[in-house]
Amino acid sequence: MKKLYLLGVLCMLILFPANAEEEKHDAGKDEVRNVLFIGDSMTGWLSERLNAYGRLNGFDVSTIVWDGSTINKWANSTKLQKNILLQEPDAIFVSLGMNELFEQHPETRLNTAVDKILNAAGDIPILWVGPPSWPGHNKGEVLNDWLADKLGEKHFFRSFDLELPRQSPKNPHPSRAGMVKWMDSVVEWIEKENIIPLQIVEKPDASQMSRGKVFIYKRMNETL
Repeated sequence: MKKLYLLGVLCMLILFPANAEEEKHDAGKDEVRNVLFIGDSMTGWLSERLNAYGRLNGFDVSTIVWDGSTINKWANSTKLQKNILLQEPDAIFVSLGMNELFEQHPETRLNTAVDKILNAAGDIPILWVGPPSWPGHNKGEVLNDWLADKLGEKHFFRSFDLELPRQSPKNPHPSRAGMVKWMDSVVEWIEKENIIPLQIVEKPDASQMSRGKVFIYKRMNETL
């Protein structure tokens, strides 16, 4: 009987480390290590700030900026899905809508386009960073409300209500400091709401921005 007991203990000692290692592996397998950030002219500095977090916390941000682009342009590009497959991201960040901010009928004019972008992402988690307000204009609520409803609270960050420093009084583009504040707000929301498993332990200094291994810039008149 004593021999059987000792044999059982020995088996447990042999199996436990393997099981513990397996559980440890499973716990970390969904962590986001590669982010793809796509969008319009707002995207560049946003992605550089996010990659500053990545350098401190073990993830990399690949970026594709298409200056002046719209939701429809991205949706109708034949290379959208190809670029997603090429970068093999664990999560996709989208910054689109600034160039359609005044759209009053997004449910009819943008619904199909948003569906195309979501379908291109497939099972990859997608986080849409909504457009900020445009100083001097009181439009934008309709588009932001529709995107929030269309994408759902776990996939849409509402930037419209943020007070962001701008490059000039009537310029919709935030200054460098404004971009840092904007992206920091997104990261805080991700952590608070447990949106995606982006492990943030350290916060970069406010002056830090960096480009990931891939940074592609397309001008307004270029194709994706």
